[in-house]
Amino acid sequence: MIVIRVARQLRELFLVIEDPRKFVKTLELLTRFKVKVRGVVANMKRVQGVILLDYEGYRYLINNNVDLDGYIINIDVDGLSKGVATAIIYTRSLIINPLRRIIVGIDYGKNIGVAIVVNDDIVHTNKYRIAEEALEDIKFFVYNVESTSKIIRVGISNSTDDNFVGKVIEVFKEVASIEFVPENKSSKNRYLVENAKLSDDEVAAINIALYRRGQ
Repeated sequence: MIVIRVARQLRELFLVIEDPRKFVKTLELLTRFKVKVRGVVANMKRVQGVILLDYEGYRYLINNNVDLDGYIINIDVDGLSKGVATAIIYTRSLIINPLRRIIVGIDYGKNIGVAIVVNDDIVHTNKYRIAEEALEDIKFFVYNVESTSKIIRVGISNSTDDNFVGKVIEVFKEVASIEFVPENKSSKNRYLVENAKLSDDEVAAINIALYRRGQ
């Protein structure tokens, strides 16, 4: 029996960014997506996991003979947003090579549920009251993470707002395939979803992303 993991951190993330402004911005993004981070302390000789750094941070690790075992992401090479988005994927995805697909599930209602699925792992879920905030978080992943395919799945019901659907099409039509699927009872199907504390909106978004019908 395969349980659906939801935003579980599978690898440790080490932050080694010397530039103060970049460090603060990076930490803000990681906090926004609820990623736990670690720093490198004195006398640490080995770092294993995902290492998010800048040029100065990399120089510090090399000069102090720290053994790097894992995935190194340099925000000075990849760009800050792309580097952080990639780091989040790497911490929460079991298989990252290759990244075959990103699927976004959207459940529209009084709250907007969002689920981001990379390969077979759910790397982010949340519910939003403001449509623009939901779209910004979706854009963060869809625009910054490279994958073979990108799919946006919107759950459709009688209450779906045509203006919201139009906005989704406008924002993502150039970068992703957009699909519309029935969302009937999608919030009720919690079968094999590991996190019992998820809101109904998040559960619905997961089921829409995975195209699981309501029970």
